[in-house]
Amino acid sequence: METSASLDILKKVHLLELISKKNATSVLNGHYMTEIPGKGTEFKEARKYVSGESIRLIDWNMTARLGEPYVKIFQEERERNIYIAIDVSPSMYTGWQERSKIEHAVEIAATLAYSTVKTGDRLGYLFFQDKVLAEARAKTGKSQLYQMMERLVHFRDNPTNSGKTDIRSVIHALQKRKGHRFVVFLISDFIDLDLPDDLRYLVSQHDLALLNVYDPFEYSSSKYLRFPMKDPEKEHSSFYGKMSEFKSLEKHEEHLKEISTKYGLSWHSFPTNIAANLTLGHFFARKRRISN
Repeated sequence: METSASLDILKKVHLLELISKKNATSVLNGHYMTEIPGKGTEFKEARKYVSGESIRLIDWNMTARLGEPYVKIFQEERERNIYIAIDVSPSMYTGWQERSKIEHAVEIAATLAYSTVKTGDRLGYLFFQDKVLAEARAKTGKSQLYQMMERLVHFRDNPTNSGKTDIRSVIHALQKRKGHRFVVFLISDFIDLDLPDDLRYLVSQHDLALLNVYDPFEYSSSKYLRFPMKDPEKEHSSFYGKMSEFKSLEKHEEHLKEISTKYGLSWHSFPTNIAANLTLGHFFARKRRISN
């Protein structure tokens, strides 16, 4: 017999599924990744080279003929391994909009997960801070989707009160999964902009996208909006003011842009005051333009 607590969780999971289904159907429509060559031997087509891809994928005959680099695409790549890594460190549970950063991030992750399963790709996930708290290998099927939805609801509704963001935990976890190429969506507020050089190992094998979730109020330029604040990821850090007095949104995004150029990955910002489906639509529209 199901308890009231388990029924409550089921209701929350069902609601999250409905939201993600609506988002995926209305905006993404299945076109949500750059192409990544699989291990199959059946040639499909060639497309323009994207910065950061391995030169081993280049179709040298077509490159010589057309005067610009092209890569080979194989039929097997239609069954891709999609990993969604979501930051659940304390800073993600802050916010002054209708929803916190973690609530916004959960909707983004759920939408990506639903679209992954709908298109028949393999879904995997990681919940992390300075270490991985929960993870699952990429699998197909709705049971994998529901398992991730339950984890999303759990971490959304149960804030962590220790730990800090460390991208290395994701990198090391994925490096252990050898033999496949992945599409990786890394969702975080990147609060310290501590993006390690280890990223080069990840992008050398996989397609990586950084999804930057932020609350606009953190970067407000108004001199009248001041209040006591404490960095949730630093035990003894406190100040009186706003995030913008220490760094601006422009500098934050400029750093992400520099990282994306350096390592050949993609990134996009997701403000919590704009509907997740709209920002996802803009992100993938830009991603398709770059791919083409």
